[in-house]
Amino acid sequence: MQERNNISKDDFEILKFLSKYKMLKVEDASLIYKTKRYYRQRVNKLINKEYVKRYKSYIMIDKKGRKVLDEVGSGYIKNIKNEAYMERLKNIASIAALSINSKIDFIPSWEIKEKDKFTETARRYIGKIIMDDKEYLAYYISSEKEHVYIKQLLFDVNKAVNYDEIIIFVEKLDVINTKYSNLSFGKQNTYVIQNTRVNKEILKKINDVNVHDLLENLYEKEILISDWDKADYMLEDGRYILYVPFINSEKIAKLDWYYQENIESNKKLEILTLEENKEKIQEILKGKCKIKTIDKDLLGGACEK
Repeated sequence: MQERNNISKDDFEILKFLSKYKMLKVEDASLIYKTKRYYRQRVNKLINKEYVKRYKSYIMIDKKGRKVLDEVGSGYIKNIKNEAYMERLKNIASIAALSINSKIDFIPSWEIKEKDKFTETARRYIGKIIMDDKEYLAYYISSEKEHVYIKQLLFDVNKAVNYDEIIIFVEKLDVINTKYSNLSFGKQNTYVIQNTRVNKEILKKINDVNVHDLLENLYEKEILISDWDKADYMLEDGRYILYVPFINSEKIAKLDWYYQENIESNKKLEILTLEENKEKIQEILKGKCKIKTIDKDLLGGACEK
């Protein structure tokens, strides 16, 4: 316990995170230290005392850190020269930060039980996200990923028979295109989310938002439950509302199919989403719906930079 007494409670939380997820982006340490100004000094102190070590803009557990946790090598990364492996760990660490100071739990891919494996090839999912007792299989597409990788990811998702809720984190929304079926797979829900600090803050609080009250404040009208299965709500004047702060590719695909099959439809639908998604949704639906944007601050996305 000698080493444990030399560090703070927050320092210990950093080490526990690294023990579980192997890496942590330095700026995400601010979520644990709860400071936007001094977290780098705290991290540098841990580096200087060999509790953690730096890897580019990330940190990993070091020898004194393992000693604090009474572990021998469990946090040690052996394949540091394998760039693809390190890139995967960075992606996992970025999404695992969702679990810091939130009700979200993230289980990395290497902790998913054998019974959950659904492919014989190398797994492409990065882990599972658990929110309000619902499980989402999580994937990550970086801007550097090539066509072959994305094809393998799509194959994995289609084989994930035990999962009907998918979240795909992307760095660019360009990966949503007809070549990749607009990332829809016939699942219950597939959410495509740009991996930004703001979006992760929104995701942490998304189930705390009273959507009905939010819409009544935005529209200043009574909001009714929709009688059309393609929308969530409706107004007395006959307009329908689909609330998708993040792109839900399954719902968008169903709408696209509906409009292709019902060219003369006079249903008036308004899609409520974040500004960053507007252009992509319009591209898929070819202007058949009105897109309204919602301020990220209303969804809990406000955060200091």
